[in-house]
Amino acid sequence: MKVVSLAALAVFLGAFAVAQTTDATKEGLQNTECVTSDDKDKGLYSTKSEVKHATLFSIDYKDTYKIVKDLSTESTYVLYQCGSDKPSVKDVDAFISIPATSAAAWSTSAAMFIEALGVQDDIKNLGTAPSIVSACLQKLLEDVIKPFDEGNATSVDEQEQENTVVFNMPGGEDANTTNTVYSSEYLEGSALGRSEWVKFFAAFFNAEERANSLFEDIEANYQCLEDKASKEFNELRPVVAWTSYAAPTEFNNNTAYWQISYADYKYDLVRDAGARMLNTTGEQATMFSSSKAFLDALEDVDIAIDESFVDYNYKELLKNYGISDPSKVNYPWVTNSRVYRPDRIQSTAGGLDWFEAPVAFADALLQDLIGVVHPNFVKGGSEAIWFRNLAEDDSVTVVSASDCKDMYAQRKDPAKSCSSMDFLSPNPSDSAYSGVQASQTQDLVYDISGSEIINGEETSATAPRASFAGGLTIVIALLAMVW
Repeated sequence: MKVVSLAALAVFLGAFAVAQTTDATKEGLQNTECVTSDDKDKGLYSTKSEVKHATLFSIDYKDTYKIVKDLSTESTYVLYQCGSDKPSVKDVDAFISIPATSAAAWSTSAAMFIEALGVQDDIKNLGTAPSIVSACLQKLLEDVIKPFDEGNATSVDEQEQENTVVFNMPGGEDANTTNTVYSSEYLEGSALGRSEWVKFFAAFFNAEERANSLFEDIEANYQCLEDKASKEFNELRPVVAWTSYAAPTEFNNNTAYWQISYADYKYDLVRDAGARMLNTTGEQATMFSSSKAFLDALEDVDIAIDESFVDYNYKELLKNYGISDPSKVNYPWVTNSRVYRPDRIQSTAGGLDWFEAPVAFADALLQDLIGVVHPNFVKGGSEAIWFRNLAEDDSVTVVSASDCKDMYAQRKDPAKSCSSMDFLSPNPSDSAYSGVQASQTQDLVYDISGSEIINGEETSATAPRASFAGGLTIVIALLAMVW
C-alpha cells in the first residue's frame, strides 16, 4: 500500500486548482492558442457576433482573420490569428494579431467593456487612471496595470508600442497608429447600440461567445423593461430635460452658457422609460447664452437631469441656473423637487461611473431611468444605481479598490431581472405626476426662434475622458452633447 504525504497531496491539489482556474478563465473564449501550419486554411471562428442594434461598427469573419470597422471614422482593422500569415487586405488602418495578449485603453468605457468580457488580465496600461471607478480596475491599477505616463509623450509612445492593441476614441491625441484602434460607442444613437459595442471589443480577444451571451441577456432585459414602461404610461408621461451649466473659463472665452442635450440615445432611453423628451432643436444640443432663455425653455419640464461637470449642491445648481429664490418660480421640476444628477457612483478621485458601466449595461440604465421617471412603478420602489435626487440631497456612493472581491472576474450587470420585478399600475394621483399633462405622448417641442442661443446644432465632440493632458476641460464641456 502506497502512502501519499500531505505535502505531496497539497502540491497535487494546488496544481489541479491552477489547471481548473486556467480552464475557467478560458471558458467562452475561442482559439486562445496560435495556429499551426495545419490550421492555416481552416475556418477558425465557429462562434461569430452579429451586429443588430449598433450602426457604427461591423465585423466580417474570414477563415483566419476578421475585418472590423469603425464606421464613424471609416477606420478598418484586420485582426488575424497569431501564427497565421498577415492577410493581403488593402486600405487597412491597423493589422492586429489576435487574441490580444496585452491591451491599453485611453477611455473609461473601453476599459469597462474589457472588464465586462472578463479579459482585464490582458490590460497592461490605462489612460485617465484617476477617473476609473470600477473597484477591480482600481485594484489592478495598484499592482498590475500601469497608468500611462501622460506627462511624457515619449514614454507614452513606448508604453503603447508594448501592447498588442491600444483602444482610443476619435479625437484622442495619439501619434502612434500601428496598433491604435478607435471606437465610437459613445456616438451610437441608442442605448442598446452603445452596449452592443461589447462585440466590437470581444473580436480582439476571441471572446465572441461571452459577448453574445452578455448582450443577449442585456437586450432581453431591456426589451422587457421597455415593454412594461412604454405601454403602461401612455397617459402619464413626464417631460424630461437633460441640462448642464458651464461656468466662464479660458476655454469658453470666459462666457458662461447653459445647455439642453438631445442626444439620440437619450431620446430613445426617455421614450422607452415611459416619458417624453424636451426637444429644442431636433439636433444634439442647444446652448443658451443667457439663463433666462434657458429657463424659458424649461418652463414646462417635469424632470431635469443635470450633467454639469461640476460638483455642487442643489442650492448652487439653482444659483447657476439663475434661480435665486425657488419659492418664487413655478417650474414643475423645481416645485416638485425633481432635479437629478447621474453622479451617485464615484471614485475617491471624483471619477463618475456614468462614463463606464451605463455604456456597457443598457438594461441597467433603462431600469435606473424608469425609477426616476416613475418612482412607484415597481412594488417597494426601485433602488437607484446612477441617478440621485439632488433636490433631496441623496447621498453619493464612493467606490474604492477595497470593494473589489475578484480582480479577474467578469463585471456583472447591475440590472435586476425584469421578469422577477413586481410592476404596479400607474396611479394618476401619485405625487410623482403632479402637474404632468395627461394623454401627451409626443416630445415637448420648444421653439427656440428668437432665443439667446450660441448654437442650435451638434458640436463636434472629442474623446470623452480621453486624456487629462491637452485640454480635458474642452473635452468634458462638449461631452454632454452626445454622451
